[in-house]
Amino acid sequence: MKEKINTIKIGTDYENRVFKLFSSFLQKDELSFVSQKYSRIFQHKSYKCVGLDRTIDFDITIETYNPYSKENEWSSLVIVECKCLTHNVDISDLDEFETKMNKVSSSGIKGIMVTTRGFTKKSIEQAQKAHIALMVLSEEQYNWIVTRDINKPEHQMQVLLGNEQSGLVPTAYSNGLFVPLYECLDNMGISITEQNIVNIPWLDKKHIKEKANELYQRCGISSNDIAGEVLAQQYPEFSIEFADFPQGVLGSIAYSKKVINISNEIQTDVHRRNFTLAHELGHLYLHQSFLESFNSELLDYDEKGVLSLPDEIIKRMEIQANYFASYLLIPQEIFKNEVVRLFNIYSISKGRLYLDSQPCNKCAVLAILGTLSTKFNVSKEAIKIRLKNEGLLIIDDREPQRINQIITNY
Repeated sequence: MKEKINTIKIGTDYENRVFKLFSSFLQKDELSFVSQKYSRIFQHKSYKCVGLDRTIDFDITIETYNPYSKENEWSSLVIVECKCLTHNVDISDLDEFETKMNKVSSSGIKGIMVTTRGFTKKSIEQAQKAHIALMVLSEEQYNWIVTRDINKPEHQMQVLLGNEQSGLVPTAYSNGLFVPLYECLDNMGISITEQNIVNIPWLDKKHIKEKANELYQRCGISSNDIAGEVLAQQYPEFSIEFADFPQGVLGSIAYSKKVINISNEIQTDVHRRNFTLAHELGHLYLHQSFLESFNSELLDYDEKGVLSLPDEIIKRMEIQANYFASYLLIPQEIFKNEVVRLFNIYSISKGRLYLDSQPCNKCAVLAILGTLSTKFNVSKEAIKIRLKNEGLLIIDDREPQRINQIITNY
């Protein structure tokens, strides 16, 4: 009996979370005399069956009205079915949902099925035929993963099939396409607001550099463990834990738990571990209001793939955190003085390094990368990116790709 009560509570909590998520996208203006359409959202509202003396209760419904419709009469209805399961939704669940919708009306109704796990292939095919949108939302805290492939169809299909975790912006599968949830609702005729759609302000490199330097100066860094000192002084409530992550995930912030997780994969790689911690500090320092608002867990994939991100919001967050990590771990004045010193040692007279097929240029680049990597306790890849961003390293793109690989693999 106790197990049954717990199961009911879990299902109710999940419905409430889905309701809160969908509610955040709706316009708040619900005045009946407004000159534009508007929408209202309900939980467990009953609707009369056509031709039957009975009603059906739905988990969540969104009624949309227009100014010319009769009072309290919706012009379109979106029905949301919540499935808090430990297994994939199968075709029988889709059939049952479709049958219930058709009993209320044969027109003006659209459906969305939301589940914790995923869907079988047959249920996905059936949903597409019935024009029912599908969505995967974990029953845990929002588990928003940052990855270069998050919005590519092949990755999203794996999410839908329950083989991968979902991404930053909740995604729906509707009419054979993957679209953000707010876009799915908009396509269904629901009056949505952009107020609560995730947005990260654009920050230029100069501003991020100033913010990183501000933090560095405030903490009065006295050791080579810059990220560790910043964390201890600026965010003493946060702890660091090592954890197993999917391949490519380097770290995460569980904001509600005040924990920064770092992958066991890089536990012994001091350079990558330092950069990952500094990257997470970048999220805390630059994106704290976002993290507080959504109380979310944010996971970060290897920074090498971030430039391929198709999602502008995720791409912006990751680029900002990467720049912040670079400027924090490699302070500008110290970096500039060290580069000048090394350029004098290696007789770099033109004010920048060139990487091409000439052995002398190649040796100078590799030697300077190694020295700076040791000096700042970061990887040669991080130094290479910083030098390129500062205009201090020019790579001859006409040369074979293997030259670029020499830097990474050295």
